[in-house]
Amino acid sequence: MKKASGVANIPPGRCGAISAVVLRLEERLEQRGLTVAQLLSALEGKGHAAIMAILALPFCFPIQVPGLSTPFGIILIFSGLRISFGQAPWLPGWLLVREIPATTAHGLLEGLRKLASPAEKILHPRLTGLCKNPFLHRLHGLLVAFLAILLALPLPIPLSNLLAAVPILLISLALLEDDGAFLIAGYLAAVPCTVFFGVLFLLGPKAVLGCWAWLAHCLS
Repeated sequence: MKKASGVANIPPGRCGAISAVVLRLEERLEQRGLTVAQLLSALEGKGHAAIMAILALPFCFPIQVPGLSTPFGIILIFSGLRISFGQAPWLPGWLLVREIPATTAHGLLEGLRKLASPAEKILHPRLTGLCKNPFLHRLHGLLVAFLAILLALPLPIPLSNLLAAVPILLISLALLEDDGAFLIAGYLAAVPCTVFFGVLFLLGPKAVLGCWAWLAHCLS
């Protein structure tokens, strides 16, 4: 059988979850077209983590992404709850059977390949019990759902999306690579997010905006 064209481009050494997904998808793409269902299947039970990482990533930058936080947040809430209840990723049937165009599929694989090298230098299986324990797994899902609720709120406040998205991204990457250290980092990142929104709900947006203006003045 013909060897997948991108296999040689995968960096040598440990083959992490992202690289393994790239290899499996390239083999399938060589044989036939690629559907959304096949993409989820290639993730081998890590579909929730991949979906959450993709949806959280656009908000992990200081620049606001207008109009996307609410719909993406709703999907993340749904994904977090399905993790908590031990259910597989769900997408509508019409979307699962939809075939991804070859040019788009190759572009996706190229992007994943570029992501694999730097990510897998940092992410690797450690403290795996934190990621695989069934009870803790439910807790991770509930935390993601809680953070996604905060992300979905249509708040015109600087950095509010970032504070909610960063812990979601860290937890998603941790579950993708069974990295307990990144999972701990995600929980720690959730603390300032919780404090921020707690202050927001208790004192109101004017107080938060005043704090941001004061910080900006101090740092300028």
